[in-house]
Amino acid sequence: MKVWKKILRSLIFFSLTSIAFLTRRLSWKWGVRLGGAIGTVLFYSLRRERARSLEGLRIAFGTGKSDAELYHIMRRSFQNLGKGLIEILNFDHLKPEEIGSLIAVEGEEYLDQAEQEGNGTILITGHIGNWELMAAVLALRGYPLHVIAAPLYDPRIDEWIVRLRARFGVETISRGSPSSSKKILGVLRKKEILGLLIDQDTKVNGVFVNFFNKKAYTPAGAAELALRSGAATMMCFVTRLPNGRHRITIEKPMTLVQSADHAKDVEINTARFTSRIEEHVKQYPDQWIWMHRRWKTKPEKVGS
Repeated sequence: MKVWKKILRSLIFFSLTSIAFLTRRLSWKWGVRLGGAIGTVLFYSLRRERARSLEGLRIAFGTGKSDAELYHIMRRSFQNLGKGLIEILNFDHLKPEEIGSLIAVEGEEYLDQAEQEGNGTILITGHIGNWELMAAVLALRGYPLHVIAAPLYDPRIDEWIVRLRARFGVETISRGSPSSSKKILGVLRKKEILGLLIDQDTKVNGVFVNFFNKKAYTPAGAAELALRSGAATMMCFVTRLPNGRHRITIEKPMTLVQSADHAKDVEINTARFTSRIEEHVKQYPDQWIWMHRRWKTKPEKVGS
């Protein structure tokens, strides 16, 4: 690795740990304000991510929104990402009654019902709203939650985030590790909950499905697991509300499309999951991470 990259990564790591230390002294309200300010600084500083965000927004909304509207969504997206960072760092300082007043949960009965049925639960969501906060809240409410996550580029940051999740009771399964498949199946066998985010173009087995009317390479693991395991499969979302509040919504279990053509079933069900994520992004466009290159992989590249 080049020296300047090592220096940059060290600066990022120490910046994060310093922010984490400083936010311990802040109230939730002031922490959210600080996060918004950090997001604004990042918006003006990260030219490449800003360009990627604008490209993604234009793919998604075309001429349906003016440049001024797209610019506003993009800026708010960065601000919300900054807020989310501070919220998760500040979360373990909240009292139980504060958590209840700030974060509402709808649809818990579906999780309870799935636990009684005994086939395990698959929760599917995307990088919209504060997804890390959603996992922490569900774990603190007593749900045995395991999330699949790719290792980050800096092992120090990766280890730090894994420890942070564990503080709230969220177990991390490192994607691609030798034991990941065994751990994933073990979660469902133990009638526990597996959380997956499926809205990014990553180097995993996937299929092309429409996302904002354009083919997007999408992880197929959620559909594969759901079809093979018989686990209750639900979409879930966390929505940012005014005044630092959030709403977690767990949707009714989906009835999967199942036929003699397994590959087609995987594609169809992945498309259905993705369609729900798209609907949520349309409703709250400033809460999705537009800086990710969602349409990076082209069908012709995979087929060649």
